[in-house]
Amino acid sequence: MVWLIRPRSAGLSCIAVALGFVACAAWADPPLDAKPEPATTVANQPKGAALYGLPGEDPPEAFVPRTPRTVEDQRQVEALRDFSTARALEDQRAWSDAIALLEEALKLEPDSVSVLRRLSRLCFLFKRTDQALSYSRRVLDADPGDTDTISRLINHYVRNGDFMGAEAMLKSVLDNPKLGPHMPGRLLAEYELGKLDTKLGRIKQAADAFAKLLDELDEKEANRLSFREQLLILGDEPADAYLEFGKVFDDDNRLDLAIRAYERGLVYNEDHPLIPLSLAQALLKSGKGEQALRLVERFLKRQPQGSDGYELLAKILTQLKREGEITPRLEEAAKLDSKNLSLQYALADRYRESGQVEKAEALYKSLLEAQPTPQGYSALATSLLKRKKAAQLLKVFTEARKKEGGFEAVTPQIKAVIADPGFAGEVLDSGNALLSSEPPGIDRSAIDILAVIASESNQLDKLVPILRLTLKQDPSPQLYREISHALEGLRKYGEAGETIEQMMAKYPEERNARTLTQLGEYRRRADNFPGAIESLREALKLEPVNPEAQFVLGWSLSMVGKLDEAIDLFKSVLKNDPSNAPFNRLYGSILLQNGKNEEAIALYKELLERYPNNEEIIEITHSGLSVAYVNLGDFAKGEAELEILFQHNPDDPGVNNDLGYLYADQGKKLEQAESMIRRALQEKPDESAYLDSLGWVLYKRGKAKEALEPLEKAVKTLNNGGDATIFEHLGDVYFRLQENAKAKTAWEQAEKSAAKAIPTDKRLPEIRKKLESLGKLAPVLKPASDDSP
Repeated sequence: MVWLIRPRSAGLSCIAVALGFVACAAWADPPLDAKPEPATTVANQPKGAALYGLPGEDPPEAFVPRTPRTVEDQRQVEALRDFSTARALEDQRAWSDAIALLEEALKLEPDSVSVLRRLSRLCFLFKRTDQALSYSRRVLDADPGDTDTISRLINHYVRNGDFMGAEAMLKSVLDNPKLGPHMPGRLLAEYELGKLDTKLGRIKQAADAFAKLLDELDEKEANRLSFREQLLILGDEPADAYLEFGKVFDDDNRLDLAIRAYERGLVYNEDHPLIPLSLAQALLKSGKGEQALRLVERFLKRQPQGSDGYELLAKILTQLKREGEITPRLEEAAKLDSKNLSLQYALADRYRESGQVEKAEALYKSLLEAQPTPQGYSALATSLLKRKKAAQLLKVFTEARKKEGGFEAVTPQIKAVIADPGFAGEVLDSGNALLSSEPPGIDRSAIDILAVIASESNQLDKLVPILRLTLKQDPSPQLYREISHALEGLRKYGEAGETIEQMMAKYPEERNARTLTQLGEYRRRADNFPGAIESLREALKLEPVNPEAQFVLGWSLSMVGKLDEAIDLFKSVLKNDPSNAPFNRLYGSILLQNGKNEEAIALYKELLERYPNNEEIIEITHSGLSVAYVNLGDFAKGEAELEILFQHNPDDPGVNNDLGYLYADQGKKLEQAESMIRRALQEKPDESAYLDSLGWVLYKRGKAKEALEPLEKAVKTLNNGGDATIFEHLGDVYFRLQENAKAKTAWEQAEKSAAKAIPTDKRLPEIRKKLESLGKLAPVLKPASDDSP
């Protein structure tokens, strides 16, 4: 035994490490015929040699190796010394020192897989990722079958979402000529590649990888996996791994391989809860119905919980043209296993599917009475939905909502009702009738469901009577607000405001800043600007710093010509909150609307200078500057501002629409303009301004017939008050198509909107000129075809 003490080096502590090695391989005894060496005298003995002998004994001779140690031998010994010391340091958790020492060993033995493997592990542990990856690749270049390193790399790539890196690594392992067939590393690489392809949705490639793996695993004599290697590939539950393989083969319609994988899984766990059914389904798809039936029957003898096995039994019997056996078998099973709710529901479903609806619903109800479950509500709702039983279905929805998980269970049925507007109307009418009865047939909790159905199916007109009826029976501020919200959805802003007034009259405590602000907003939308100003001023007396009330008040003041007061209000708010985007947007818009283009330009330039990195401010300022320049007749500058925004965000729908419209209005870049506007409509297909832009660019391109549809849709989607420009464009298209009566109606609406605007729309004289010219024309016949007048 030789004791080595490594001197302090490269920042390492002096550590004594015991190293033992056999010297006989390097140093052999001299041959028998060798000449005797000269005797060693005391004078020529090595220093201290006499200390080793006993009195009367000859002193030991100095050891002289027969074959001197080479430089290569010395390097190996030193590398072994460093490696062994590093392993001892690992045990002492001195990992940084261990890495440094291993790197010294690697300099001595650059191709040592053992050193590279330890460095790979420790560098990953210490987040030295680049070094770890480099060492790991070198390991696999030398030993592509190193399962530990493959697993370590896969974990790294998958954890970081680098699936392409993982794929490249695995393919390089499989392509390495040093990796022979049946080696554990090959099996692991095939397995991980299959898992990776599955994750990426590449089912065919995954099936290819798993097929190779399945063949390898079947070669038991060839691969001889250790227990640890089997764990890496098949995990601690091999049956689950084979189930995974089978599902992939199933998805790729490789039924023979799927059956084979499922059968291998059953070898490991014949009582597996999922494999028998998966195998039976694969057999059924392969046309082996009788074999599938025997497997399912054997599985059902366990009386498994759930209905999957019984549903598959019915499917198999149907394919074997033995449907008559399904109901009796389910009835018999249900008698033997009365506690299996899933089985009971499967029987009820069978009754429903076979036309025995009364039996089905009776069983559903009895099951719900015995034990209300989400599954029960879902099953009963499905049955009632199929038979269009609106009132009963609504009752089930209402009862399900009270149970934990119940509402989620019937959500698919509620969505099915919404998707059928006619039946949705029946459900809403049934709700009204049930609430009108004495006593009410459903409780108030049904209103939330009815509200969802009404709003999603665009039938709020049916919801308002229901809410008003409930209000009479059980008045509350919340119901008043729900009614006003429904009226808002119907764009009946005047009625919505009246409902809020009624609530405040009945419940004076509700006359607060929030409610008064809401009332002001409803009045503004109903064009009752004086009424809006009144309620908003009252709201600000109760809560002087109410941003929403200030915002709507400033808007309303500008609409009644009180421009100076509106501007003072905006300046006051922006003094304390200069970067407030909504207020700056509205303030600039009001300046532009009232012809104060120079003031607007000054506002926008100051904002851009103060907040050059505020994305919302950038959008507001360049967009506003574009409008101001166009208003002043400088179209080139107007375009330039929008083009800045377009370069900054080429997918923004507003920018695409505005720049596309500006091109179209000038009759330039019409093809590009149409493309940009259509891109905007993909994001907001019902936006009236975007529809108008599309109609206008089509008109400019000579496609008047095509322009008609988006413009007519734009008019239908307008809010109260209309838009003079859109009606004018529609009139222009009608006139081009020689539908002069319709053109007159559209232009008259444009004139009305332009005259009503505050300030008066500058297009008003031009619109009146068109109407005057139209009145002088004699009636014309509409052309049979062609867009030309």
